[in-house]
Amino acid sequence: MKPRVLVACPDARPPAYQAVVGMSRFGLLDAFVTSCYYDPGGAFAGLARRIAPRRFDRFERVLFRRHDPEIPAGRVQSIPSFDLALRLEGFLARRSPRLKRAVARWRASRFDAAVARVIRRDRPDALVIFSDVGSRMTLPLCKKLGIPAILAMVHGDVREEAELLETEAAAAADFMPIYLGDGTLDREELAWLHLRRLQDIALADRVLVPSEHIARTLARHGMPLDRISVIPYAADCRRFRPLPKTDQSTCTFLFAGGITQRKGIKYLLEAWRRIRRPGWTLQLLGPLPRDAAPLAPYLDLVEPLGRVSHGEMPHRMAATDVFVFPSLFEGSAVVTYEALACGLPSVVTPSAGSVVRDGVEGFVVPPRNVEALAERMERLGCDPALRARMARAARVRALEYDWPRYHAALAGVIAELMGLEIDKEADALPRARAS
Repeated sequence: MKPRVLVACPDARPPAYQAVVGMSRFGLLDAFVTSCYYDPGGAFAGLARRIAPRRFDRFERVLFRRHDPEIPAGRVQSIPSFDLALRLEGFLARRSPRLKRAVARWRASRFDAAVARVIRRDRPDALVIFSDVGSRMTLPLCKKLGIPAILAMVHGDVREEAELLETEAAAAADFMPIYLGDGTLDREELAWLHLRRLQDIALADRVLVPSEHIARTLARHGMPLDRISVIPYAADCRRFRPLPKTDQSTCTFLFAGGITQRKGIKYLLEAWRRIRRPGWTLQLLGPLPRDAAPLAPYLDLVEPLGRVSHGEMPHRMAATDVFVFPSLFEGSAVVTYEALACGLPSVVTPSAGSVVRDGVEGFVVPPRNVEALAERMERLGCDPALRARMARAARVRALEYDWPRYHAALAGVIAELMGLEIDKEADALPRARAS
C-alpha cells in the first residue's frame, strides 16, 4: 500500500498548498489540516449563491485565495478559529501587547492540539508540517508513535534573525519602526516564537529548507547535513510570463513585497538615490506602512504602486525591466521565482532565498551593501544587451523550477525516510527498497 501522508499548515502559503497538491497527485494524501479553506462546491457557497448571487460573486474572489482546484475538499480539515485569532491579534497589537501574546499562544496551541488529535485518530504513515505549529504536542507525539515527521521551514534560521536584529538596531535605527511594516516588533513574543522554531528543528526527523543559504546556516549551528533537504519553491510559469520590451532607452526597476526593513528597503532606497537618472524608475509594489515616516525622504524619488490584486500581479511585474529584492531575512520568497518567470534580471541577496545565479540570471549582492547594490543596478540599467541576455536566462531558470519538480522532490524525501522507492511520475506506486 502507498503511505498515507498528513500535511498541516495553518495558512494559505503557496508551498503548503503545493505540498498538498503534490501528495494528492502521487496518491499519498491522507488529510490536510489548515485554518480557513474555501470549498466552492460546499453547502455555504451554494446557499450564498442563492441568497445574494451578485454580492457573493465579489466576495468569492477573495475566498478563492483559500482554494486550489487540485486539493480534494473532502480531505481538508479546517480550523477557522486560527484566522479569527490572527485578526484579534492585529486589533490588540498596539492596544494590549500582553493580551495579544496570550491570544497568539492560544492560537498556536489550539492548532497544535488539533493536528495531534488527527494523528492519534488516523495514525498517518508520515507527517509534513509547516513551521511554528507542532512543537509542543504534534512532533513529540510523532516521536512516541514512530511516525516520520518532516518539518518544512518557510523562514530563515531564528539565530540568524536574532543576530540581524542587533545589527539593524545599530546600523539602521531610523528604519527599525518598520522592520515588520505595520507589524509590532514584540521582543517577548519573538523570543517565544524563536523557541518554538528551535524546538521544531530539534524534534523533526527531516528539515526541508527552500534555499542553500538556510541549509548552510543550520549546518553552521551544528545540524547534520543528512537531516536537511533543500527543495526550492517555484512560480506558476503559465501565469507569470515575459512581455516584449520595446523601449530600451528607459529602465524600470521593481521591488515587490512588504515595504519593510526586513526586506532591506532602506538599503534599496539609498542605492536608488545614488543611481537614479532621467528615464529610470523604481516602483515599489506593496502597501506602504501606516507609519511611513522613515520612508518620507525617499518617496518623491520612487513610484509607490500600493497593493496590487492577484490577477493584476503578472502583468505589473512583466511590464518592468529589472527586479530588485535585497532582503535581510527570508525563507525563499516566491516573488523571486515569479520575477524569473517574467524574464526579469534580478538583483538579490543570499538571504532572499532565490535561485538566481550571480552573473547568469542577475546578480547576488551581500546584504546591506549599498555600494554593491547600486553598482549592479546601474550596470543593468545602462546595458540593454546584458538585460536581454539575463532575461532569457531568467525565464529558462524559472521553467527548471516548476511546482511538479517540488512535488516529486517532496515525495522523494518521504519515500527515503520510509525506506521506499518512488517513481518520479505522479501516481506511481512506491515500492519497498531492496536492502
